[in-house]
Amino acid sequence: MKMLHFGNIIVLIAMSFLTSGCWDRIELNNRALVMASGIDLKDDGSLLLTDQVILPINLSKGLGTLRQQFITVSATGRNILDAGQNMQAKLSRKYFLGHRRIIFIGEKLAKHGLSGIMDEFTRNPDVRLRSDVFVVENGTAEHALHIRSPLEQYPSLAIMKSRKFVGGDIGTTLLPFLMASVHPTSSPTFPVMKIVPESPHSNKTTFQFMGRAVFNKQLKLIGYLNYSEAAYRLWVLNTLSTYQATFKLNTDKDSAKGKGYATIDFSKFHSRINPVFQNGRLHYVVNLTGKGILRESENNIKFKSPEDINLVEKKAEKEVKWRVNDLIAKVQHQYHTDIFGFDLALARKYPRQWKTAKRHWTEIFSDVPVQVNTRIKIQAVGQTSESIVSPKEAERGQW
Repeated sequence: MKMLHFGNIIVLIAMSFLTSGCWDRIELNNRALVMASGIDLKDDGSLLLTDQVILPINLSKGLGTLRQQFITVSATGRNILDAGQNMQAKLSRKYFLGHRRIIFIGEKLAKHGLSGIMDEFTRNPDVRLRSDVFVVENGTAEHALHIRSPLEQYPSLAIMKSRKFVGGDIGTTLLPFLMASVHPTSSPTFPVMKIVPESPHSNKTTFQFMGRAVFNKQLKLIGYLNYSEAAYRLWVLNTLSTYQATFKLNTDKDSAKGKGYATIDFSKFHSRINPVFQNGRLHYVVNLTGKGILRESENNIKFKSPEDINLVEKKAEKEVKWRVNDLIAKVQHQYHTDIFGFDLALARKYPRQWKTAKRHWTEIFSDVPVQVNTRIKIQAVGQTSESIVSPKEAERGQW
């Protein structure tokens, strides 16, 4: 009996360990969950931290549906942690970043440099390295967090969702930025949003996905890529998931056939960056392929024969080649920073030559010749083959 009694005591003690929980764990209803943050540089050199904090979930009366709400709170400090401590003084719950989905960075801070805030991001265990980060072009992060979205309960998430439909969601988080920033030759980038009017005559503002912010190795903003340039960069990197390209045909000067604009909805992309040494000199060959569907055509092409489809494919290939060449030249000659992964391609294929080249990669990248080859395949022409645009309208280039 004594042994049985002793055994029961041991079982009870063991069960108490399983049910006691963590003594230092803060309950969810005692946390202030931050959904989004914004960081700005003030004129006096201090940081302005703005957060969207989720309020407790309320039950809507009469509807039986959950209604989520948030508040926007700001605080200043000498650095992020100092501002966060001042933020905590305004909140009755424990300030928590573990659920933060998005971070906005004001343009002024981006130009000043991000090395300071990146140090805090890497040290703080509560910071999610998969949080999306956006630079606010010509604006402040505080302003961005005060914009309301008619379609989303949490406005800050609207820009995060929209960028998925305009090029993809690869390389938008803290993690790839940090990886590129510590790489000896690659340079980091962040996606860009801009605060714009809802309509030409509206006083209300909304946000628009704009492209890409380019940083140097000192983590200072040095320039932007527009929306199409950012998409073509992703194509070169082989990470583009969706893109619609609109271009003017003008392939037949003697008739209306082949004039006007056409739009191809691309859904399949492939890229191969091939470094080549010829006579001891390095150059690159970038091969791009894409497949898509013809979505719109303002011309007199009937698209009933392979020749008609090939006409548009060749024009699309020429357009993509021209735009990618222009993009690479812009980055080489204006920004002098490798954001295409040319360094990684050289290191993989020619590791011995790379050991020498990496010491002067900025100079080498800025001057290296690049040849771009394109191949476009139109897989379908939509629900109709013949355009409803008349020959005269196509020739005038209008409906």
